[in-house]
Formats: sequence, C-alpha cells, structure tokens
Amino acid sequence: MRVLLVCPYDPNRHGGVQRHIHALAKALASHGHETLILAPGGAAAPKLGLRRIGRMRSIAFAGTRFEISWASKEDISGLQRELDAWRPDIAHFHTLWDPLMPYQVFREIVAPRVATFHDTPPAGLMGTALKTLFKPLSRYLLGQLDGAIAVSEAPLGHLRPGRNAAVPVILPPAIDLSPFFAITKTQTSRPRILFLGRLEPRKGIHVLLDAFTLLARGDIPLTRTTAPPQLVLAGDGDLLPAVLARRAQLGDQWITHVPAPSHERQLSLLAEAALAVSPALYGESFGIVLAEALATGTPIAAAANAGYRTVLTGTGEALLVPPGDAPALARKLATLLASPAECEHLAKWGRQHARQYDIAARIGDFESVYRDAIARHQRSKEDG
Repeated sequence: MRVLLVCPYDPNRHGGVQRHIHALAKALASHGHETLILAPGGAAAPKLGLRRIGRMRSIAFAGTRFEISWASKEDISGLQRELDAWRPDIAHFHTLWDPLMPYQVFREIVAPRVATFHDTPPAGLMGTALKTLFKPLSRYLLGQLDGAIAVSEAPLGHLRPGRNAAVPVILPPAIDLSPFFAITKTQTSRPRILFLGRLEPRKGIHVLLDAFTLLARGDIPLTRTTAPPQLVLAGDGDLLPAVLARRAQLGDQWITHVPAPSHERQLSLLAEAALAVSPALYGESFGIVLAEALATGTPIAAAANAGYRTVLTGTGEALLVPPGDAPALARKLATLLASPAECEHLAKWGRQHARQYDIAARIGDFESVYRDAIARHQRSKEDG
C-alpha cells in the first residue's frame, strides 16, 4: 500500500501525535508499504518521506500550545499534482479538525480516507462548548470517512457517527518502545522524580511544583529512611519562569531543570529516575509519556484525567491521583518513595503492561483498518 499520513502539527516539535505518526510510518515501511508524511510548514528543509505544505503559527489556547496551519490554492494545486502521480491507496488524517490544513487536504483527496481522533476537550464551560461543536462536526466527518480510529474511550464522548457512517475503533497511538524496554535502571545518591513534557498549565506544572514544595518543606513528611528526593523537570514552555522561580525558593538540591531533551537524553533520564510523574489536568486522550515510563520499569504517578485512566488500568490504578490535587500527589510520591517493594512490583507490571502500546504489536491492527477502509470505499463507488 501507498499510505499518506497527514500530520496537523510541526513534525519536529515534541508531541505524542507526531511521535505516533513517525513510528507508524517507520513500521509500515518495515512491512513493505510506501509512506509519505504531509505536515505544515513549507520553509523547512525537505526530508525523504516528508512533504511540507503551507504555513503554520503557534498559538496558546486552553492552557496549551498548538499550531494553526493553512495552505494556499497554489500549495493545494501543487500537492494535488504530486498525489495524482503518486496515487496513494489510503490517506490517514490525524486530528482532522485542527485548523486548517488537514481539512483543506481532506477535501481534495479522492483515495479512501481514515482519520484518527486524538483530542479530548477539557472540563468546564470551554470543554462543553467544544463538545457541542465537535458532535455535529464529527457526524459530518464520520459520514465522509471510510474508516475512523479513536485513541482511547476518552474521545468517543464527542464522536457521533450517523447512519451508514464510519464507526470509530479504538487503537492506541502506539510508538516504538523497544529503546525503552532495553533500558537498564541505575541508582543515584538521591531518588529522582522525573517530569517529561511541555511546561504549560494544562500539564499541571503548578500542581507539581506545589506538591513537591510540600515534600521539600516537610508539610507532607517523608519517612526517616527515605533519602530527600530531587525533582527533575525536563522540557520547555511558557511556565519555565515559574519553574525557575520555585527552584530559586527551594534550592538547586531540590529542583533541577533540563531543556527539552533529545531522545537519547530522555532515555538516560528515565534510566536514572526512581519515579516519574505526569499531573496533566485535562485534554489528554491517551498518555504516551506514561507508556514510555512504564516500558522502562519506572512507576509513574499520574493525574486521573480521562486519557490517563485508559492507560493506568488494573494494577496501575494505584498510581492515579485526582487531577489538580497537590497534597494527594505529594502523598502518593511519599508513599512510593517509602515502598521499594511496591515500586519493584509496579515496575515489573509496567514493563509487561506497556507492551500493548508498542507499534510492533499494533501495526497489524492499522493495516487491517486500512484494508477495511479500502474495501468500504470500493463498495461505495460500486453502489454509487
């Protein structure tokens, strides 16, 4: 098959959607398929297997950042000529309703079309407004698609397939976890608690800083046998000044900041971490950062948002805390630090649990979705 993968974001920016798309393209190629990733941003240097189109602009919205992208008529016409020559067998769109480039391409594609829905609106008034918008929009899109994927149960709440529309199947946004499974854990003089991700409000950075302050100041005590932990925040974002200010208050021995790490640096940070932490408040449909930590044998204390609850199931439920609850997060971290036997049990469970999120275990499921979509598209042409 020739598979076109349409990415709504800058493929060079750190993000779960981008990492899934890159892993999917690589796995498809290893199975003998041809792939082309289409992404916004025409100024970047061309890469094999990656086609840039249009322009993009980063904006802040609902406590996070994402790109708005758009393509000119000339961009679309040029792409159409290339695709007419390449003739993709299937086009796979990700977060199709992110404005605007993915939908611009969607309208021009004549090949069978599949879309993955990654997003989950936040709670509250804004989330209600977004869900109200998404429901009729999803009904229209699902009626136009030949196949649909939801990354977990979380996005299903605002997807409304109509009669004869594509019904979403649940497939996690798998990535290549083999480097994470290969990690050998190392011990440090002080236990390190690792946060990996963007430093932005939606990721619960303020909650994490408040929780760790409770530990550092002894408001939530550690056991006498527990060495003082160190919080390592690896990432960049709008809340970096808040991180640096809290580090100045508590001291470098308590909080360390690492700029957004390379893949190799990420692996070394996880190898050294006693625990990981991910207190995202909302807007998570899955949790690739959770799967990565689990694959390394690192227990990860996480907020029980809609997406993270779909990853930390069964034994993993013990790692969840209420979103936005700094004291609960601090108590969870203190309990884990004081329980090496429990952490060892969670580490073994995590390595096994994470295998279902490895792209090697899931690539056949994506191929099956593509084959079904191609067959459905052919039937619709014959019936039409």
